Amino acid sequence: MWLLHTNTGELQHFNGPNDVKGGYAILSHVWQDDEQSFQELQALRTQLASTDYPDPGLRPRLSAKIRECCVLAESHGYDWLWIDTCCIDRASSAELSEAINSMFDWYARAQVCYAYLFDVPPLPARTDAARRGSAFRTSRWFTRGWTLQELIAPRSLLFVASDWTAIGTKGSLAPLLQEITGIDADVLTFRRALGDVSVARRMSWASTRTTTRLEDEAYCLMGIFGVHMATIYGEGQRAFLRLQEEILKRTSDQTLFAWGNVLPIRTAPFREHTSHSNYHHDSHIFAPSPAAFVNSSNMVPVPMTVAMENAVKSLGVPRWALETTLSTPAPARSREKTWKIPLPDFTATSHGVRARLLIVESSAGRTTLAIAVLACKDTANDSFVGLLLRRRVDNGIGLQWPRYYVGTTVRGWHSWMRLRYRLAQVDWARHALSFSTCGIAARWQRLYISHRPPSLSPPAKDRAEAAFRFHFPRWLAVELEKAGFRPAAELPTRKIASKASLATFTFTHERTLEALRIHVGLCSKVPWATATFIGEGIAPLPRSRTRSPPAPSGDLHPSTLGPALRRGRSGICDRTCGPDAISSWTHGSRVFGDSQRNVQLTFTRLNGGGSHLLDVRVGGSVYERAKAPPNSRAMHVFSRAVTCLASHCAR
Repeated sequence: MWLLHTNTGELQHFNGPNDVKGGYAILSHVWQDDEQSFQELQALRTQLASTDYPDPGLRPRLSAKIRECCVLAESHGYDWLWIDTCCIDRASSAELSEAINSMFDWYARAQVCYAYLFDVPPLPARTDAARRGSAFRTSRWFTRGWTLQELIAPRSLLFVASDWTAIGTKGSLAPLLQEITGIDADVLTFRRALGDVSVARRMSWASTRTTTRLEDEAYCLMGIFGVHMATIYGEGQRAFLRLQEEILKRTSDQTLFAWGNVLPIRTAPFREHTSHSNYHHDSHIFAPSPAAFVNSSNMVPVPMTVAMENAVKSLGVPRWALETTLSTPAPARSREKTWKIPLPDFTATSHGVRARLLIVESSAGRTTLAIAVLACKDTANDSFVGLLLRRRVDNGIGLQWPRYYVGTTVRGWHSWMRLRYRLAQVDWARHALSFSTCGIAARWQRLYISHRPPSLSPPAKDRAEAAFRFHFPRWLAVELEKAGFRPAAELPTRKIASKASLATFTFTHERTLEALRIHVGLCSKVPWATATFIGEGIAPLPRSRTRSPPAPSGDLHPSTLGPALRRGRSGICDRTCGPDAISSWTHGSRVFGDSQRNVQLTFTRLNGGGSHLLDVRVGGSVYERAKAPPNSRAMHVFSRAVTCLASHCAR
C-alpha cells in the first residue's frame, strides 16, 4: 500500500498496515472533479527533482483537499496518510484489484478515519447536525456506495465539515447515523459483530446507495460480507451475481434469497390473472442489484429445525411423511423422537442453484407452482417466508431433479395493476396454492432454481408478444440530406409504438422534387412496412395488396394504407401482411423500387423485446446523376464535342 507523508507529501510504499510504525490516518470522501491521481503526484515529484531550486517539499503543490487532510493528520500526530485518489496506481490492474480487496481491512486498521463532507458548512452547534433537513443529513457522503464500508469498518471515525472543522465522531453520532443510514447503532459502535447481521439486512444498507461504475455495486460490498474476488471492470451486472455466489459459499444464511415482494395473505395465484416470463430479472434466485433488497431489512435467519417445525404445523403434515429414512416402516418412523432434516446444501451450478428443500406444490393445467420453505423469518409481521417457485416445463423430458423459476406476476384487470411476487408466507401456503386442479403435495425435494437470465434470446413467441417499437438513428437525417432528401418533419429518435395506427414519413428530394414516402404499421399485431416514390412521370411501384398512399404526414394517424382486408371462412375480416411483413424479410431488410429509384429499409432488433432501429438507404441512377453539379453534364457534352472535332481535323 502507498502512503503519503503528512509533512512532505511524499509517497512511500509499505507491504501492509502492520509495517507502518505509529499507524496511519485514512480519508473517506466523495470524489470531485479536481482530484489528483497517483500519476500526477509522481509527475510533480519528478518535476521538483529536475529543478535547481531548494526543495520545498511536495505538500505545497498538492490539491487543497489532500493538503488540508495532511495538515489535519499531522496536527493529530500521524506521520502517514492514505487517500484512495492518489495512493492507488490505477494503471496497474493488479494493484487496483489488491486495493479493492483489501480496502475494508485498511479502513479497519487505520488509527483514525476522517470523513470529509465537502457539502456541509461549519456547524455552530452539535445539535444542528441532527436537525431535520440539515446539511449533515442530506450530505452526498451518505448516498455513495463506497462510503458504506468506510463508515462501518473504522474503529475511530471523525466527521469534518467543508472547512475541516470537527462535527463529531461515529460513536457520539451513532443514533443519528442509524436514523440516516439504517445501520444499527450497535454495529457502528462494535457492540454487535457485523457477521451477526443477516445478509438481507446488510444488503438493504446499500439498496439506496449509488456508484459511478456499475461493477462497484458489488465491489464496494466485498468487505462487508468478507468476500474476496477478482475485479473485472466491464462485466456489468455479472459482478453482483458473482458476489452473491461467493456469499453463498461462505454462509448458510438463506435471507440472501429473501428479496422482492411477498404474496399477500388470502391471495391464490391460481384464481388470479397471472403471467410468467423466464427473462424477467426477478425470475431468478439471485438479485440483479442491491436495490432489490430495499424492503428486506426485517428478514432474519432462523434455525432450520424451527422453520421446519413451523412448516409441519402450518401444513398439517405428519413428520413421518417427510422423513428421509424411507426404508424404515411408517409406524416405526412415527415413534421416533428425533427428526432427521437434510441440510439444504445450496450449490451454484450451470443449471442453477442446486438445493434440497421442503416444498409445497400444486398444479393447474400446465402451470405448477410451489413454495420452498426457507430458514428465515420476516420480523415485521412475525411470519416465516418461502420462495414462490414456478416449475419449468421441459417438454415432456423426465428429469430426476426438477428445475424452477422464481416468482409470478399477478396482472389484475389493468396494466398498471401488475405486481410481481417472489416470496410467500409459509403459514398461508395451503391457501396460496388452493383453487388448483389437483391436490397439494409436500415433500423434501432436490431441485434446481434458476440463478441468472438465460444466455439465449427469448423464444420467437415471446418476441412476437412484445409491443413493436421503432425509431430512427440520430445520424440518419444528416446522411439523407447529403443524398439530397430532406424530411417533411423532424424524424423521431424516440421509440414509436402504436396498436392499430400507421406511421408515415415523407422525404423530398431537393433537385428532382420527387418524394419518398415510408409507411410502417401493424396488421394482426404483425409489423409491416412499405416505401413509395412519388412525382411526375414516376410509375407507381408494384405493391401487392396495398391501397393508395395517404396525404404526406410525419405523424401517426389511423391506418389508411397497408395490407388489404380479406374475408375469411368465418366471415370475419383478417389482415394478411404478405411480403410487406417485416418478419418475412431476409435479415430484416428489403429493397423497394428499381434500378432508377430504390430504397432499402432495414429493421435491426435492439434487444430481446420488440424495439427496432430503422435504417433507410436511397439509391438509383436518377439520384446518382442528381448528385453531380448542375453544369457537369453540359461540360461533359462540350468536352465530347471538342474531342470529336479534334479527331476530325486530324484526318
